[in-house]
Amino acid sequence: MAFYTISLFFLFKRKIFSLIDPLILHLTWCSSGLALLSGYFFDRGIDFDGFGFVSVYLFYILGLYLFLDTSPKSKSDLSLILNDNRNKKLFFISLLLNVVSRYEFIIYAINNPSVVEWFLYKFKQIESHSFIQYILQVGARPFFIYYSFVLIHAKKTWRTPLIFILSINVLLDIFSGGRSAIIGLILSVGYYIYFFRPFFSQKRLNQINKISVLVIVLAIVVGAVITSFYKRESTVEEGMLGMINRLLAAGDGLEMYLTNHGSAYVKSGPGEYIKSVFGIFLKRIMPVQSQSVGWQLYELEHGIISPIAVGPNYILPLQAFVLGKFFIPFYCLLISFIVAFLRGNKLSRKLIVNQDLAFVLGLLSFEPVLDMELFILVICGCLSIYFIFIYPFKKIRFLFDWHTVIRLLLNKQKYETH
Repeated sequence: MAFYTISLFFLFKRKIFSLIDPLILHLTWCSSGLALLSGYFFDRGIDFDGFGFVSVYLFYILGLYLFLDTSPKSKSDLSLILNDNRNKKLFFISLLLNVVSRYEFIIYAINNPSVVEWFLYKFKQIESHSFIQYILQVGARPFFIYYSFVLIHAKKTWRTPLIFILSINVLLDIFSGGRSAIIGLILSVGYYIYFFRPFFSQKRLNQINKISVLVIVLAIVVGAVITSFYKRESTVEEGMLGMINRLLAAGDGLEMYLTNHGSAYVKSGPGEYIKSVFGIFLKRIMPVQSQSVGWQLYELEHGIISPIAVGPNYILPLQAFVLGKFFIPFYCLLISFIVAFLRGNKLSRKLIVNQDLAFVLGLLSFEPVLDMELFILVICGCLSIYFIFIYPFKKIRFLFDWHTVIRLLLNKQKYETH
């Protein structure tokens, strides 16, 4: 894994802008999958499906290298974004939506005074949670992050209260069982640096990189502590191993597929791919029977029928195999183009004129590779919040003409006097 990681870092070094650039973690994720497959080949030999998985990574990495755009945005255009007077109004709207999205956790915390129980909330939420609450949760927070960062950057007098609000937000994520809450915030800062990179000098980037090392270590330690609460009598050392395993096991679905001869059980074809990606929506309006690929692999691995959706993420190699092995080159290049488009390139700058939306899509840029089914759900949530709340309020302007009000009051007083 170290060999693959270092190799990819050297290959993409001109496309990485800081140590907390989300691209770095994504390349590490790719290295993890390749390392797992290498270990599998060493242990059990090379087979056709395993070679197919490797080809998925190779085509995807090639496409990513070709399509990622390193040209910065215009500094003058970015200045207009930072100084837009609507940012304050939209921040309060996104903050309100973010607070509302916490309603279920707040009720849960009140009903369960034990702090230890709070860390198990994410597992309770899986059992039963409001669909609207979930849409608010995944859709509102990225906009809250964007407007918080922009105001911290542009309004010096706002920095202290905004940093306090962000800290409270992260603490709520942590107490609700989000072991990656700090890592998520760090990656958001990394993408913000990429998005507004003309404002960050090399000297400033060097300072950020030095601080980032300490913050990343803190994030991993906090994640390990939270993981230790997931099981009773678990230790922090076990939590640390859980965090490391989470990185190394990024491709565990591939191992399940290979060891259980997934090609003989998991159906493939364009129709199956559509059901696997959009099934969560289709079965709400049509009599479509669909079961996520990760769920199917989990049942194959353990030889049981699971009543709830569990299993590995629907990562890119599994997507390509479900679509059909013939489509691997075309599909992987298409996904790499979509990732580059979402992260921000010349084409997306022409098509996506609203920069708050462009930033949020950039935060989601690698999600199609990590879990396509979840990506569709999250992007629908973000677009719903944007078009129902953010965009309309962006267009509404509140005007108050003091001169007219005073003149009308004086005229009214004069009329009443006569």
